[in-house]
Amino acid sequence: MRFYLVKDSTTDTLLKNGITPNSVLFSDSSNQKIADLGVDGFSVAWKDPSGNTADFKDLVVKIKAINEAVPLGTNLQGNQQGEVIDLQDVNQSVKADFIISREAAFDNFVGFYQVTDANGGIDTNDDGKADILTGQAGYTEAAISRRIAGIDLTTNNQTTATSTGIFQPGSIFAPFIIVNGKPDALLDGNSNNDPAVYFPYLGANSDKVDHIRLLGSNIFGFEDLANGGDGDFNDVIVQVHLSVA
Repeated sequence: MRFYLVKDSTTDTLLKNGITPNSVLFSDSSNQKIADLGVDGFSVAWKDPSGNTADFKDLVVKIKAINEAVPLGTNLQGNQQGEVIDLQDVNQSVKADFIISREAAFDNFVGFYQVTDANGGIDTNDDGKADILTGQAGYTEAAISRRIAGIDLTTNNQTTATSTGIFQPGSIFAPFIIVNGKPDALLDGNSNNDPAVYFPYLGANSDKVDHIRLLGSNIFGFEDLANGGDGDFNDVIVQVHLSVA
């Protein structure tokens, strides 16, 4: 196993839109140092040859093995475009406790909607099969109209808020972010006032760029600007703690 570093982008975006020669930095002794931290694990430190620094401080990651159960809902989170909550193997309602943080000028709205499979298809007639696929006309409206009621995640800039909601068992739930807007604007029949909406599935995003990143198990970071913005994925951060209701 080798580490790699993606420059100014994400793995999902590169796999969707193409990999350029300078977009990925693969590990070797000239650009990466691994240090043993003893009982605290090890660190991986990077030096970007295209930069002006001579040290290995462009990115430093500390890694430590732990012996903990995999959190509920994370089965698909290691997959490509896997920023979802997977409750397919659960047979009871699941309570969700949310912590919402915002560092953005836009008054964003985050919610979740049900998808039929890991590819993000939406079942609009309740027969268990995908009727609208990512990238098809009407996908955004279908996702917003089938959002999970009661999970309306917002907070003021530079603040943190909490919220609770219920997910039904047996399905996959994907997050979405409405940029500086609310669901009503997308469902009022007037396309002239529609705000931008971004999903985990790049094919459903108007710019085909990644806007949702996992920052940890069931921790979703959102980028609200078109074409990837500044790539910090902290415009909204939603932490989800799941428990069987």
